[in-house]
Amino acid sequence: MRTSLATFALLLGLSLSAQQKSISPLPVLPAEARSAKEGATRAVVIGISDYQDLQIPDLRFADKDAQAFANFLYSPAGGSLDGDHLQVLTNTQATAGRIAEALDALIEKAQKDDQVIIYFSGHGDVERKTVSQPGFLLAWDAPSRVYMGGGTYSLAFLQEVVTTLSTQNLAKVTVITDACHAGKLAGSQIGGSQLTAASLAKQFSNEVKILSCQPGG
Repeated sequence: MRTSLATFALLLGLSLSAQQKSISPLPVLPAEARSAKEGATRAVVIGISDYQDLQIPDLRFADKDAQAFANFLYSPAGGSLDGDHLQVLTNTQATAGRIAEALDALIEKAQKDDQVIIYFSGHGDVERKTVSQPGFLLAWDAPSRVYMGGGTYSLAFLQEVVTTLSTQNLAKVTVITDACHAGKLAGSQIGGSQLTAASLAKQFSNEVKILSCQPGG
C-alpha cells in the first residue's frame, strides 16, 4: 500500500480535463521506477459530474476521471491501496460534510513520510461579493450562489489541511485538481476559474500541486 512520487510525476503528462474529455489510460511504471518507497500512501479521490442544484451545469467526465484515478491507485502500479487507505467520493457521495470528514481522517491517520494524495475533479469558483473573494471547491450539495452558506469546501481551509499534513504530520502531499468554472456560477464576472487556480497554486515546502483550472463549462 505504498507508491513513489515518481508515479505522480508521470501523471503530469495526462489530460485531467473533466469538462472536455475523459481521462487517458494510465501507463504502468517499470519496477525499477517504483523503488525507494517510504511510508504508506493515503488518498482521498473526489469527482462530481452531477450536481444537486440545477443551476450548476453538470460535467461530463469528472466522476469518471476520479474513478479511473482511484482504479489506478487500487492497482499494483498505483500502490494497491485498500479501503483503509483510499476513500472515493463521487456525485451524491461527495457532499461537503463527507469531503470534510475524509480530509479530517487524513490528518488523523497520516504519519511522517507517508504519501498523501488529494484529488478533486468538479467545479471551483469564488464568492465575488466580499472584499477577499474567497475560493471554494463545489461539493455535490453546493448552491449556485452564496457559497459560504454551505455545500462547499473553502480553498483556505483546504490549504490549512494540506499545510497541517506537510508541516505537522510531516507527510508528502500531492494535490491534484481539475476544477473548472462555468459562466453561470457566482464568480463569472470576475474570472472565478483563474482566481480559484491562483488560490490553489500557493506552494509550500513539502507539497506538490497538479492543477487544471479552465474557464469553460
